[in-house]
Amino acid sequence: MLTRNEQRLHEWLPDDPDLVRIVARLMADVATAPEAVEPGEASVIAVVTLTVQHTPRLIPQQVERALHHGISAQHVLEAIYQLVPVVGLPKVLDALRAVHTVLPTAKPTAATTTETGAAIQQQLYGTEIKTLLQDLPANAGHDLPAWLTQHFFEDYYGRAGLTVAQRERYELMALITLNVDFQIKAHARGSLKAGNSEPTLIWSALQLLPYVGFPLVINSVQRIHAAAVDLDK
Repeated sequence: MLTRNEQRLHEWLPDDPDLVRIVARLMADVATAPEAVEPGEASVIAVVTLTVQHTPRLIPQQVERALHHGISAQHVLEAIYQLVPVVGLPKVLDALRAVHTVLPTAKPTAATTTETGAAIQQQLYGTEIKTLLQDLPANAGHDLPAWLTQHFFEDYYGRAGLTVAQRERYELMALITLNVDFQIKAHARGSLKAGNSEPTLIWSALQLLPYVGFPLVINSVQRIHAAAVDLDK
């Protein structure tokens, strides 16, 4: 009898039963470890990394699993919406088409939080981006960080539906999937300052193992650990 992971993988890989069994063991090991994140949270992380990797056909099963474990439709949609400034609109559009096969009428509330995105950026990152880009010519050094504040933090972090800690955690998982080391370092620190614990971030990253492999995850958990040690000084 196939396990639940094997059933899911068999739908993806009907002609490769040996690979299904191998990958299912890894997925089961990660999911059943005592320190593992909750199943619903694991499915949201899967949706995030599948969106970044532009693999929409694998998304509906993860959305169904997230809903089954108590994750709201708004939670799933907000986690995807905020990926636009990270991976661009085309990948998000395809992910949303896949999501809406499961949630055809789901629409998040337009409510916003009381804290502005610019204030959140200042608390977590200070003037890091402004300083980094200030020498760019032709006003780019002003416009690019201003657009980042507006589109990344104001447009998304100011919305209801996810906490700042959740938004930072999902963004970090997206950046790990992209393998952008500079941003991984920065957002590991920002995610910790937003209220995520080091074990939560590390075990969230471990959920990515079947999707991005060991090298990226090992590199990333080292970055998370280094950021935690630095903040504890």
